[in-house]
Amino acid sequence: MPELPEVITTINYIYPYIINKKIKDIWFDKKTKIENLTNKSISQLKNKCITDIYNIGKYILFNIDNDLTLIIHQKLSGHLLFSKFKIDQTTWKSPETNSPINDPNNRFIRFALKFNNQWLALSDSRRLARITLTNTKNLQKIKPINQMGINPLSNNWKYDLFKQKLKTHSIEIKKALLSQNIISGLGNIYSDEVLFKSKIKPTRKIPTLSEKELKQLFKYIPLILTEAIKNKGTTFNTYRNPDGNSGKFINYLNVYQRKNKNCKICNNKIESIKINGRTSYFCNHCQK
Repeated sequence: MPELPEVITTINYIYPYIINKKIKDIWFDKKTKIENLTNKSISQLKNKCITDIYNIGKYILFNIDNDLTLIIHQKLSGHLLFSKFKIDQTTWKSPETNSPINDPNNRFIRFALKFNNQWLALSDSRRLARITLTNTKNLQKIKPINQMGINPLSNNWKYDLFKQKLKTHSIEIKKALLSQNIISGLGNIYSDEVLFKSKIKPTRKIPTLSEKELKQLFKYIPLILTEAIKNKGTTFNTYRNPDGNSGKFINYLNVYQRKNKNCKICNNKIESIKINGRTSYFCNHCQK
């Protein structure tokens, strides 16, 4: 699932291309569900401008100049692409033969907005992505957007608030890091990497964490997210950046999906465990 680095990478790429640009056309396949509106009424987006693009956690929000907000959550297999697509019936391809847009993982187009001669398109192989169109004034009534926790890349990222949020829970630290109403934007990949750098096992309960360990978490969460953004996110399976290319942070992962490989620090084998139905990767020697 795209996490905060992939969301920010997507926004940074598409922003200069579509900000203050008119939506010339809208396309979606018959099975695409757009929450709160019928397929017919989404046509009100046509010839309207995108006035702002930003994120709340893993949600990407597009403000439209008629007081509407389009919300996209890419979920497990979704990602946004931006290209001059050549459309042949239901097949979407770049007119450039060697373009990364023609990667097979980019062929599952479900929804698209046209700007001049280019399209912003959602590819989603498993059809799990969520698209919502709402009046901007109603945005804070939408769950779970109105329940999001602290943004670790914002000015609200303060240690006292972070500590307060965690200390109200007695669950495993990995489970807490995945909880979007505690910290927004973290997912399975980056929570594992943060815990490794902080030298904390994912199974540790929050009340057992020392002040030093809490400060390590507070330090490494934004640091690792920032490094991932510099490398255009992480690609394992379906995720691609808007230009069709893979994220490169996979080359810098220490534990995630490295089970039975040697730890880069101590050479012991990386292990895994299920926590709340999610597989967590860790080094039993480096993490305590």
